[in-house]
Amino acid sequence: MANGSGIGKLLSTLAVLACALVFQGGEGGMAPGPASAADGYGPDMAPRWGAGSLADPRQFASMEAEAAVAGACASSAPFVVLDTFRYYRPANLDDDLTDPDHPEAARVGHGDLVAAIAGRTHGRVMAYQIDPVFNAVTLARDMARLVADIEAGRLERPAAVISSIVLPVDLDDVNGQLPAAERISPRDLARRKARALDALVEIAGGENPYRIVRDAMASLRARGVPVFVAAGNTAPDRLVNMLALNEGVYAIGALGADGRRAEYTSMPDMVSVWTPGQFVVTETEGGVSLNRGRELVFRGSAFTEERALIDRYVGRLPAEAAIATPDVLAALPPEAGRRVRLGFARKFLQEGLYRTADLLAFYGYPATSGHVRRSLQQGAYMHYPSDMIFSVDGRGRLAFDPLGDGRPGQLAVNDATSFAAPNVCASVTAATMVASGAPVQVVGAR
Repeated sequence: MANGSGIGKLLSTLAVLACALVFQGGEGGMAPGPASAADGYGPDMAPRWGAGSLADPRQFASMEAEAAVAGACASSAPFVVLDTFRYYRPANLDDDLTDPDHPEAARVGHGDLVAAIAGRTHGRVMAYQIDPVFNAVTLARDMARLVADIEAGRLERPAAVISSIVLPVDLDDVNGQLPAAERISPRDLARRKARALDALVEIAGGENPYRIVRDAMASLRARGVPVFVAAGNTAPDRLVNMLALNEGVYAIGALGADGRRAEYTSMPDMVSVWTPGQFVVTETEGGVSLNRGRELVFRGSAFTEERALIDRYVGRLPAEAAIATPDVLAALPPEAGRRVRLGFARKFLQEGLYRTADLLAFYGYPATSGHVRRSLQQGAYMHYPSDMIFSVDGRGRLAFDPLGDGRPGQLAVNDATSFAAPNVCASVTAATMVASGAPVQVVGAR
């Protein structure tokens, strides 16, 4: 049996890691090519399965994963999105989250965007609120509550559950619970995921949150409900989404706007499905859409804070607009963790525009991370605290043009596996949805 020495370390870091995985890299993206998120998949991205390189168009790791996606996407039952919401009304809450008399004040949260993406390519989506104070214990409780609601008939049996929330576990910590001869490499993790899950479950008794999550995932699988989860956004490292260790759960990796596998996708050997993960919020009549689509996604929302930053910086010379990170960073020891560095950022960083490389270094991201490389591709300057990225145009002035078409009305970029996970049906229905301009169907929509 594995000993219990690792559970404290694992649980004490989960909240920080999860926040980094969920919200990291929400801004920015390269100009979309033929296989952009707006198009779903181009003709050269037809469903195929197998392992491949970053440029390999095959998006399914197995026939099982392809069948799970096809079955869920063909179902008339809703997708249930586990997240936190500010615009849509979750099925498990009774209160409106926005004032119906003042829809222009509606804010859009992480879960709202995830649900809207799912709604573009699947007929019905249901928002399900989780505890906003996120950690392994609260997520386990929320998973168990979801299963209980389905079993009791309070929720319709869904076609699938989507979680863009990541429960990260370091493979080194997993291996610390195993005998040396049984340790697992990233290459072997997909094949030996059951053993990795057992190691986590064996750490403690019945209140172990990993055990509760495992039991909830097993209950969903027994009812024929697949679970699609974000793989995470921290590669290259040894973090894996613990949810994906369960049978019937499929990790979703992100394809960039150019159709290539995003380097930031965590533990790519564990990815079951690759799908586009970049969405640009754009202005449209009555609210906002995604990637200049004709469908109105968030009625009444104006993204006023983002618009204000765009108006403030676009067209200015970087030398006049940007400021330097404070020297206090030099006082931090090299081994200072990201939690400490983020604390320093909140205390010492003033609001403003910084060099992307400098700000991410201040946050504690290694220069080799996929997140840093992607962010630098998106633009040389990043705003704190919004993390909005600005590029430099041919005139040497600041620009915000993630779609690369030079047109105004682009407000925000969301680029992560969090947004690939709800886009899992893109290969089946995205072209039809975009062509028809069909409205997003989300339970609780205004």
